[in-house]
Amino acid sequence: MRVISNTRILRRAAGVALGLLLLLLLFTAFLHESGPKGKIVIATGGAGGTYHALAERYKKDLARYGVTLELRPKVEGINTLKALFPQYRAEFKDFDPKTADIEAGFIKGSFVETLHGRLASEKEQVWHQRQVDSLRSAGRLFYEPVWVFTRNGERLRSLRDLKGKRIYVGLNVGGARRVANHLLKANGVDDKNSTLIHEDFPEDASPLLNGKAEAAIMISPPELPKIQSLLRNQKLQLMDFAAEADAYVNRFPSLTRLVLRQGAVEFDPETPPADVTLISTSAVLVVRTSLNPSLAALLAHVVMQNPKAGSDKRGDPILFYKAGEFPNANDPELAVHAGARPIYKSGELPVLLRTVAPMNSNLGLPFWLSAFINEHGTQSLLLLIPIFSVLVPLFHYLPLAYKWLIRRRLLHWYEQLKALETSLDQDAGNQHLADKTAELNRIDEAVSRIHVPLHFSDQLYDLRGHIDIVRRRLSQRASAGVAIQNTL
Repeated sequence: MRVISNTRILRRAAGVALGLLLLLLLFTAFLHESGPKGKIVIATGGAGGTYHALAERYKKDLARYGVTLELRPKVEGINTLKALFPQYRAEFKDFDPKTADIEAGFIKGSFVETLHGRLASEKEQVWHQRQVDSLRSAGRLFYEPVWVFTRNGERLRSLRDLKGKRIYVGLNVGGARRVANHLLKANGVDDKNSTLIHEDFPEDASPLLNGKAEAAIMISPPELPKIQSLLRNQKLQLMDFAAEADAYVNRFPSLTRLVLRQGAVEFDPETPPADVTLISTSAVLVVRTSLNPSLAALLAHVVMQNPKAGSDKRGDPILFYKAGEFPNANDPELAVHAGARPIYKSGELPVLLRTVAPMNSNLGLPFWLSAFINEHGTQSLLLLIPIFSVLVPLFHYLPLAYKWLIRRRLLHWYEQLKALETSLDQDAGNQHLADKTAELNRIDEAVSRIHVPLHFSDQLYDLRGHIDIVRRRLSQRASAGVAIQNTL
């Protein structure tokens, strides 16, 4: 005989109820199995390897949450934007189908802005609207100043002074070229009245020094070796935007006014020899609007946890670096992704995503399950409230119902035993003792397999006792019958 306690009954009942709820959630989740696969493909080319280095750090952190970050270091600038618009591939002359799966990428700040306003063509206006509709920001990352280098002694007061000059503006594929051309166009300088050289400006500055060009415009982080080398070249000088910097910031909200202080690069020789006012863009991580909110939240989280270092490879402080200023969600060009916005506000991942994603990753479960729980967990909990309001009273009556079922089973065999005992009383001639003994054995065997709660054990023992009483009566009848036959 096996006895079961009331506590175990309640635990089993609760387990069954919770199991059913879990199965319901899992069934709903399986309906969403077509959701995110836990992978983001990101274009990391450009900015002298700075973008790629940051993405490597993002990749390591995302892996903890079961998300794979696949890096594409050869995709940059305009090709990044093309990759983010695979639906318009028919309009591109050189779209690479291998980039159609890219969902995120690094671009220059002001790139989107150059496609808008009266300086933009009708085709560029269409591009701008597509970007506004199809792209979202995952955060601004760091400053990328606009560096305008000329030969020492050729001071520029404005970009307008470059009209009729030969100007390096960067490679066709680069985002810097687009921004540089836009700033020149705003000052009346274009390829009709000037020579715009779409090539990468060399670190030795030879085109400026040998007179093959009068200016070079670059948009890059200040810590890049090329920029540092050019800043230290005593035969070059930087254009000072002091007279018009505020006007640039007012007209182009994506730009920021910065000041390179006297001696900020070197004290001996003093570089620069005087304060130089610059205008600056800021690098931005863009994602498709369609990127899953949970993936966007995790991406924003790792971006916040991995700001650009405050010192370069040699350990020198990076120009214009202020701890806590970047990354941020203050994007003047694109709306911040809905999944990333709460992360920048709170600085923390949602509780469910922060808890469930690492656990599921360790268990080898797919990321879509983590995303489903994160995005629908609250609604599911709200759904459980009315369910539990019904289940809790049921838990009160469940033990009563179970007791009734146990008593019903015991009473069933009491009835069987009572019927047997009655038939024994009516059989004065003991003609069917063998059949009655077989019936009693059947009852005894069935009763021995009954499992009852502990506090029902006394009733079970009473039933077993009554079975023994009937068995003794049968034995006595059988013995009496044998004695009579011997006497005869």
